Amino acid sequence: MEETIKIRSLEQSEWSTTLQGFQPSEIEQVLAVYNADGSLVGTICEAVGSKYYINGQPELDYPSLQAAAGALINSKR
Repeated sequence: MEETIKIRSLEQSEWSTTLQGFQPSEIEQVLAVYNADGSLVGTICEAVGSKYYINGQPELDYPSLQAAAGALINSKR
C-alpha cells in the first residue's frame, strides 16, 4: 500500500537543530518529511555529492531522496 507524504525544504537557519555530525558547508538542503495526516516523520539531509541521510545522522547514507524517504517512513511503522 502506498502512503502519501509531503516534503518541505527547511530554511538554513533551522538546520542547526537538525544536523548532527555535519558541517553546514557539506549540506545542500534539509527536508522535513510529513505523513498523510500532517505529522512530522523526520528529516532528510541532502549532502554535497548527492548522498541522503535521515534525521541528520551520518552513520548511514542513501543513494536517492526516494530511498531515504522510504527508509524514514518504514522506520516509523
